Amino acid sequence: MMYGWRARIGHVSPAILDTSSEECRKLLPAGVLYCGVTVSLPVQRLVADQVDRLSGLLVEGAVRLANEGADAIVSGGAPATASGGPAADDELLEAMRDATGLPCTTANRSVVDALEQLAMRRIVVVSPFVQTRNDEIRTYLSACGVEVVATRGLGLERNLDFATQPSWAAYQLARDLLRSEPDVDGVYIACPRWPVVDIIRTLEIDTGKPVVAAAAAMMWAALRLIAIGDPPQGFGRLMDSLASGEPRGR
Repeated sequence: MMYGWRARIGHVSPAILDTSSEECRKLLPAGVLYCGVTVSLPVQRLVADQVDRLSGLLVEGAVRLANEGADAIVSGGAPATASGGPAADDELLEAMRDATGLPCTTANRSVVDALEQLAMRRIVVVSPFVQTRNDEIRTYLSACGVEVVATRGLGLERNLDFATQPSWAAYQLARDLLRSEPDVDGVYIACPRWPVVDIIRTLEIDTGKPVVAAAAAMMWAALRLIAIGDPPQGFGRLMDSLASGEPRGR
C-alpha cells in the first residue's frame, strides 16, 4: 500500500506537532495522508514576542510542504493573525497561495467557514488560553459577523500544557458554558493542540448543539479544497457535512 494515494494534506504549525497531528490524522479518510511541519522557530508560549513573527515563518513552512508534494495546505497559528483581524489573515492566505501555487486555507478562515456551514452566528467559545487570547478570538469573529456571547479558558500559556490536558477538560468546559448560555447556536472549541476531536460527537449529543473544533475545522476545510467527501464517522456534524456534496471551499 502507498500512503497518500488519494491526496496529501499539508499542515504548517507554529508549534511542535504532537497532539495536533494525532487529532488531524483521525479526521482524514483512507488514502489521504497527513503531512505536518513545524516552523523553523517554534512557538512554545503564546506571548507577543513569539506570536508576532509567525506569518513569514508560516509561509516558509507552506513552501516546504508544497515541495514535498502536498495537494492542499492549511496553516495553523490562529493567534498570529487573530490580533490583526481578517485583513491580516487574508494577507497570510494570499502569501501562501502565491508562494505555493496550491489551494490553501488558514486556521481562522477554516473556523469562520465552518461556523457558516453549520449556521452558527451566535456562539460561545472555549479554549485552553488566557483571557487575552479569548478576547482576540471574540474580536476576530465579531469582524466576521459572528457574535461571541461568552468565552471561557483554562488560563494556560505554554503549548505543552495544552497538549497534556485530558479530553474531558474541553468537554466539561464547553458543557458548563453551554448550560449557562443555552440560547446560542453552538460552541467553538479553539486550539488544535489540546485533545478534543474524540469528544465532539458526545458533546453534540449531550447538549443538542453543533460543535466546531479547531482541528476538525482545518481538516474539513482542507478536504473541501480538494473535493474529498468521505470523512471518518463519529466526529460531529461538521465532518459529516463533507458527504453532502457541497461546493468546494475557498
